[in-house]
Amino acid sequence: CTCASASSPRRVSVAKTSRAGTAAVADRDGHGRRVSITSSPRRIRFTKRHRDYSVQTSASNDDTGSLLDDLTVDERCPVPKDQRPSSQLLELQDSLLMGWGGKALNVYAARLGGLGAFFYVTLAYPIASVSYDPTTQPTEAFICACTGSFTAVAVFALLIYNNWSYVRDRLLSATVEYEETGWYDGQVYVKDPEMLARDRLLGTYVVRPIVERLRKTLLACGVGVFVSLAALNTIDAPEYGVDGGNYYDNGGASGFYKESSMMKYEPPATVGELEAEEREEREELQRYEAAMDRYQRDARQNAEDAASSLE
Repeated sequence: CTCASASSPRRVSVAKTSRAGTAAVADRDGHGRRVSITSSPRRIRFTKRHRDYSVQTSASNDDTGSLLDDLTVDERCPVPKDQRPSSQLLELQDSLLMGWGGKALNVYAARLGGLGAFFYVTLAYPIASVSYDPTTQPTEAFICACTGSFTAVAVFALLIYNNWSYVRDRLLSATVEYEETGWYDGQVYVKDPEMLARDRLLGTYVVRPIVERLRKTLLACGVGVFVSLAALNTIDAPEYGVDGGNYYDNGGASGFYKESSMMKYEPPATVGELEAEEREEREELQRYEAAMDRYQRDARQNAEDAASSLE
């Protein structure tokens, strides 16, 4: 499978003699011009100015070539097939959830939007309705539910991002870490030049744009959560009135009891209540003085007894 243009030195090709024959991957740009790429699970499209080039990345038959077809070096590669980076890329593309990252932009956005709407309806809004009454505080309930749905989408996007970034690193690396039979016999395989060229082409033009899109999705979800929390804090902030300084000075913000606050909010005592309080205070003082007198007398008596026993 070859994609080229006669009017441009840019050429990305996969030469294939047969399914088990020799394959080579070439990526050259004679002018060093930058190439912008959009990818899908089945084809890679290279766009440079007004010229489009396509490279097939799906499984192929005997008549067409694919970047994911087995090379000759794959037959003598000791890495198990399910642990090879190219096989892991195919597994990601075919995965029910992880394959979202490799979908077209409109499909990708629609699925993430549907996921956010699902969590908004089934989980976020019912929880927000408990905190804010939708009949009296609809805006607060809506913003609170949006915060929860943004968080749920970010969690799923982070899961997809971790898997695609892992495969990207394995494709771009010159070595492959693998396990022959279990965790206790880990090995490192140095890729052959043909395998390395194929894997780096896939990692650069297929997986890297997907990882960047997922990273932007996580950033957008983070901004959405931050903006929602800031808006909720602004709308739901308590109202202290124009005399906010007096509110703090009287201990209202700290939540502890102060005499000045008591004088402002408790009704003044009547004359009879004041006389009763003064009488109770005098009686309490008399009981305290009597107790102190008894304590002093007992102390003196104990001291005299101790002195007489020593004599």
